[in-house]
Amino acid sequence: MVKGTPSMGKRQKRSHIKCRRCGSVSFSLHAKYCVACGFGKSRRMRAYAWREKKP
Repeated sequence: MVKGTPSMGKRQKRSHIKCRRCGSVSFSLHAKYCVACGFGKSRRMRAYAWREKKP
């Protein structure tokens, strides 16, 4: 049996840290880029039209 209470004690590794550009905890330590703003992957901010509600 897995996925229960004993498994929760094994979660010590960090996969994401705080981003230098946007400040959210979305900077991937393995891929070395921010999932939220795109820092490390591209110079421009990651933004999509579907994020904002259309009037």
